[in-house]
Amino acid sequence: MEFVIVLLTPILFMPMITGYMAHGNGRSFWRWFGIGFALPYLSLLLITYVVHRDQRRSRTAQTNPSDSNLP
Repeated sequence: MEFVIVLLTPILFMPMITGYMAHGNGRSFWRWFGIGFALPYLSLLLITYVVHRDQRRSRTAQTNPSDSNLP
């Protein structure tokens, strides 16, 4: 029984972290948990990139207001 726990812990650890990061940034926990389960290490890199891209877009939108309101 301990052998199964030792094997499953790392396998479920990566999807949990990926899902937690996604949920904390307004994305679906279960979708990213599934991606993390299928692609453990790649999913962490992918969610990190997606979060960084979203933060950069929101920062750019705040510093550069829409020019459509100009006469």
